Amino acid sequence: MNIKHENVPGQVQEVVIEINKEDYAANVEAALKKQRRNASVPGFRPGNAPMGIIKKMYEKSIIANEVDKLVTENLDKFYKDNNVKFIFEPLPVDEKSKIDFENPDGFVFAFEYALAPEVNVDFGKLPAVVDFNLTPADEDRQSYIKQLRTRHGNYIQPETVAEGDSVSAKYGDGQEGFFFVYDLTEEGQKAIIGKKKDETVTLSLRKAFANVSNLSRFLKKTEKDLEEGNDYTYDLTITHIGRMDLAELNEDFFKKAFPDGSVNSEKELNEAADKFVIAQYKPELDRQFMNDAIEMLLDNVSVELPDDFMKRYIKAVQKDMTDENLEAKFNDYKRSFQWQILENAIVKDADVEVKMDDVKGYFRQYFIDNYFGNFNLDDVKDRLDELVNQAMTNKENVKSVYDLLYDKKLTEFLRSKLNIDRKEGDFKAFVDMIASRHGAEPKKEEKKSAKKSVKKEEKEGNEEEPAKKAPAKRKPAAKKEASDEEPKEAKKPRAKKSTTTEK
Repeated sequence: MNIKHENVPGQVQEVVIEINKEDYAANVEAALKKQRRNASVPGFRPGNAPMGIIKKMYEKSIIANEVDKLVTENLDKFYKDNNVKFIFEPLPVDEKSKIDFENPDGFVFAFEYALAPEVNVDFGKLPAVVDFNLTPADEDRQSYIKQLRTRHGNYIQPETVAEGDSVSAKYGDGQEGFFFVYDLTEEGQKAIIGKKKDETVTLSLRKAFANVSNLSRFLKKTEKDLEEGNDYTYDLTITHIGRMDLAELNEDFFKKAFPDGSVNSEKELNEAADKFVIAQYKPELDRQFMNDAIEMLLDNVSVELPDDFMKRYIKAVQKDMTDENLEAKFNDYKRSFQWQILENAIVKDADVEVKMDDVKGYFRQYFIDNYFGNFNLDDVKDRLDELVNQAMTNKENVKSVYDLLYDKKLTEFLRSKLNIDRKEGDFKAFVDMIASRHGAEPKKEEKKSAKKSVKKEEKEGNEEEPAKKAPAKRKPAAKKEASDEEPKEAKKPRAKKSTTTEK
């Protein structure tokens, strides 16, 4: 066995592993004897087949396995003994390799590998990144309060349709459907608002409903079963009007809406509404901050990568990658690799770690917030534990929560280290700011209502699994750590790091 390596300038290095017959002969002989004991060869009792036949049948594959094992073990040993920090996977150098299993007296395996670049991040010298602090708009605040008052109000059956009502109507040949007024377009709402029970109105349902999903739900059809070109024009006869009358802002309302006693006045209600609105928009603000931070870091921190090696690596792991597609996408690949390396350098000495106890804590709080808010937690401890343990068995869900919590920690760490340019305003001001960056006229933002059930009805046996809140994708996508798995085909390859680099 012989390993040759000579340092040369640049990131791409070469290592050559020479394997002689004596390096694997004993293991091959032992494997052949074991194979003979277990082999079933026609004409011979098990274990009595001549060794010549066993060799003819199995020797090449056994040699290949043993040689591959030697190459892997010695390549890893070379990296560890020499404290080599590398990225990506080593690539074979075919013209310098000698691999002939027809004449297995000796083998030569030559590999190229790329050294990990030195990355130095001086946070104090970097340009500032905008961090937007949200000031809730009164419209959002009142929307949240209205939801609460509706939720805890009284159900009534008015004679006339108004905004926000639910409506049941007969149409066609005795069919009946149900919709909310807000399911309709502006044209549809104008046609239905003000109508009374038992009154009939003619509507083109395709034009009246705001989207195909609402239309299919009313017609009790799947979206694919809707007939193309059919306007679904019917005479709708209103059979029922439902409305949640807004609850009065009194002691009884506060007890129902906030059973923990945290809110007991209109002032405290407004404060709670502001917290809710800020929490609702925070993921979007955090995502924008993180996108800006990543782009700024990539533009201002040097992360040298060997382009030619990367291109060969990408084509090696993505067999269907053409030269044309590679050139078109290469800059995105490169920035993705650079961010993975840069992120690893940033978090190396930082407290950006998510433990399984953190994930369990997230699940537990999810179930408390959504199902057990009105319960004494001591009384439901066993049920909570059962739900948390059940959620932890879903690997995909656990990974989504892990990524979410990791992104939160990384975002807060960067906020604490980077120079910040603070901006403030409501969500519309935030949208206008983003639009102005791209030279676009600020668009009239479609209203993003503060939608979230404040407390779901607590029903035993009806708990749902926590929503999969995987962080939204960003370019390049932030990865938690370099994976030890090769990139799957048809996906962007991920920069790999030796398992020795962090040990």
